Formats: sequence, C-alpha cells, structure tokens
Amino acid sequence: MSDSEDDYMSFKVMVDSKDDIRPSLLFNREKRKMDMYKKQQDTTYKRAKTTRELEKETRERGLSTAIPNENKGFRLLEKMGFKPGESLGKSRSGIKEPIDIVLRQGTSGIGRESHLKEVKTRNQQQKIKILKQNENQYILANKERKSLSQMRRDFFKAQKICEELDFRTKVVDPVEDFFWTKDTIKKRRKMERQDVTDTDSSDEDEEFEMNINEENLCAIIDYLRNNHLYCLYCVITGIDIEDLKENCPGPYRMDHEDEIE
Repeated sequence: MSDSEDDYMSFKVMVDSKDDIRPSLLFNREKRKMDMYKKQQDTTYKRAKTTRELEKETRERGLSTAIPNENKGFRLLEKMGFKPGESLGKSRSGIKEPIDIVLRQGTSGIGRESHLKEVKTRNQQQKIKILKQNENQYILANKERKSLSQMRRDFFKAQKICEELDFRTKVVDPVEDFFWTKDTIKKRRKMERQDVTDTDSSDEDEEFEMNINEENLCAIIDYLRNNHLYCLYCVITGIDIEDLKENCPGPYRMDHEDEIE
C-alpha cells in the first residue's frame, strides 16, 4: 500500500468522516435531548390543572356572573316586578346574591358533620357551664368561710366583754354558760366538783364548740345592750338605753358595716 493511499483504519479517515459517530458525542447529544424533553414535561405538568380546580373555577365564574337580560327566566322575573339589584319578594332586606354552594370534601354521611359540630358546641357549652358553677360555688364557699370566721371572732370578743362587765357589776353567775369565756366556765365547774386535776374533758370542749353560733352571739349582744348599755361594734357605753339608741345605728354588725369598713 502506497503512502498516498489512506488507510481506512487511520485516525485521519475517522476524523475526516462526514458523520462523527464517536461514543462520547452520541451520549452528550442524547442527554441534551432527554433534558429538553424532561423540561417540557415539567412545564406542561405545572400548567395543567386538576379536574377539581377547573370545576371550582367554572362554578365560581358562573355564580359571579349575573343572569343576562336576554335570558327567558330573567324576562319572566321582570314581568313579575323584579328589578336588577333588588331582592326577591316584598321585603327589601332579603338576599340579593345566590347562596354559596359548599361542596362536601369528606366521606361521612349527610348531616354527620353538622351533627358532630353540634355535639362539640354542646360539650363546650356544658364545660363552660360547669366551670361557671364551680367558680360560683368557690366564691360562695369562700364567702361563707369568711363570714364564719368573722362570727367566731365577734363571739369570743362578746364573751370576754360580757364577762368583764358582769364582774364589774358583781354578777355571780352568767345568764348562760356561753355568755362567759370557756376558761372561766371550766374553772367554775372544777371548783363545783372539787376537782383539782388539770385535765380537759372532750365532752366539754365539744359543748363549748357547739355553742359558737350566730343565735348565741345575738343573745350576748342583746344582753350587753340591755343590761350594760354597751354596743359591741360602737365600743361605747350609753348613759341610758335612749342615749344608746340615739348614738348607735343598731345592735348588730350589719348595722355598722359602713362604719367598720
């Protein structure tokens, strides 16, 4: 073979070939085609809308579009007295726009969702009612505790003053045992029994505790007022009963609420 003849296997022949079929070039060309195809598919997918979205747009467009004057139904309404922009019927406060259509997205039966919503609302209202009742009960119980505590303080104060004023006027025995303090009554009973022990009886303690009540407090207050001309809340002693009535608003705490507070 002469030097002037080209070897078909030589590099020169392959390079000078009209169609370059090297593997790397073929791969790159196919890859570019595939990338362009994917890009086209992605764009088409993004632009495409679901059937539900298309239905929603069509429905909203139809509801927002007024009935044309050429419509037969509209003409019939005009003959019956309807005018565009006004509501139907005699009252002008009626609706002027169609009621919105609400499509159900769930799979539960008809009325199920509204029933569950009603049950939820009812349960919430019941919880609020119970919380309100508990709050009212707490307020009432707290008020009763304060009232009872105040009554006990007034009772012990009245006992002590009654005992002191009776001693000043040489009163030997109390009208009732609960008119004087517990310690004094216990000492008197021990002396009467000639009991020198210093032990307290649980029965006596229970008796003294049961005597602490509103009714007995009122009895001591009335005794102080009528026999000693003394007001527990004014902390004054009158010259006589008329003087006490004139300078004292009343015998009980409720009569002195403005002064005490």
